[in-house]
Amino acid sequence: MPTTWSLTLVLLTLALGLPAQEGNPGRDVWIPANTYPPTVQGCLQNYSMRYSVVGDDGTVYNLTGATNILRNYIGHEVEVTGKPTVKSLSTTMERAASTVEELPALDVKSVKELSKTCTATK
Repeated sequence: MPTTWSLTLVLLTLALGLPAQEGNPGRDVWIPANTYPPTVQGCLQNYSMRYSVVGDDGTVYNLTGATNILRNYIGHEVEVTGKPTVKSLSTTMERAASTVEELPALDVKSVKELSKTCTATK
């Protein structure tokens, strides 16, 4: 029994020393939710049911809300209008403390197709 407690203590100590990882390094540009513009333009992408618009400068705008209207525009150049908000994603791992990551997002209200193809993003 003492071995189990010792192992638990060692694992807990190691887990507390690990740095937290946020977002997708090298891809997402974190923008405070209150500075999100009500309209964004760029290439519409969908990765694992997570919609985003990538602007010409490479800025990634996360989308939430009425994303069902976006399905037909994936890979197209679009203009999305909405309201700045925050999207909460569970980052909880099995048998670990509950954690949530909050990302700035745009709550989608409408979408307008600008082109059937996307320009190259940086």
